[in-house]
Amino acid sequence: MRNILLIDEHPEAKEILIKCLDKAEPDVINTENGIVNVKLKYQTFSNNTENKKSNAHNSIFPTIPRMREVFEFIELNYHQNIKLKEVAQAVGYSPAYLTDLVRRITGRTVNNWIIDRRLKAASYLLLETNYSVDDIALKVGYQNINHFYCQFRNRYQNTPRAWRAAQRFKVAEK
Repeated sequence: MRNILLIDEHPEAKEILIKCLDKAEPDVINTENGIVNVKLKYQTFSNNTENKKSNAHNSIFPTIPRMREVFEFIELNYHQNIKLKEVAQAVGYSPAYLTDLVRRITGRTVNNWIIDRRLKAASYLLLETNYSVDDIALKVGYQNINHFYCQFRNRYQNTPRAWRAAQRFKVAEK
């Protein structure tokens, strides 16, 4: 079963998601508080295995079976305005219990994992595209551009624009 958080902020993204879901022909289990629980009818073993192999080396998330659903939800929804409450709802725990569980198992908070995933996506987009920094911030789930700049600077000790220039210079030197 998969959990999908549908937020109406980006109608074009919602439309694409609905088209993809139509092709996958899922069984909708239930819908509650904006979360749609679905089970795919035609999920083959080979596709599952290929997806896990391709995502395994790129993933920032550790392979911890008990945390799989939490990390999958974050991976599928980090680009949206998700919070602890939505992650907890998606995996069937209270926010307080989920916070304690994730911190005990990983040593980090759910919010730290969301931030890490967003910053990894942002750094990739900074290197591989010419999108503006503001556009990248919005694409990876930040509603407040200044908050993105602060978190990026805390992580990389540089502004996104300066970090992009420095990284591209390093690549050009090689």
